[in-house]
Amino acid sequence: MEPKNVAVIIRDVPNQWEGLRSTLGMAIDFEGPHMFVIGKLQIPDDKVAIYKESLEYLADVLDGKNFTDNKANLENWDFFEYITLDEMAQKLPGYDLIIPF
Repeated sequence: MEPKNVAVIIRDVPNQWEGLRSTLGMAIDFEGPHMFVIGKLQIPDDKVAIYKESLEYLADVLDGKNFTDNKANLENWDFFEYITLDEMAQKLPGYDLIIPF
């Protein structure tokens, strides 16, 4: 069976940039990839602008979704939806492919 939907789960701070880039790349083969960020986003200052643009592109153009369990991410970054860890766990069985970072 060919996977149709994908979730990218990003937990480790050093992987936050590459996790978003991978989620964008998944949009080539999968419809509306979903990205889950666990914990606080900590993006280097030199990548903040491109990270924000990429979040917007994923949400607005590629029909992706960005979820986070950290409410501070909602205040500092657009295009995130708040979701608890329990809610994340309930959503994951609905994906054909899950990629952890």
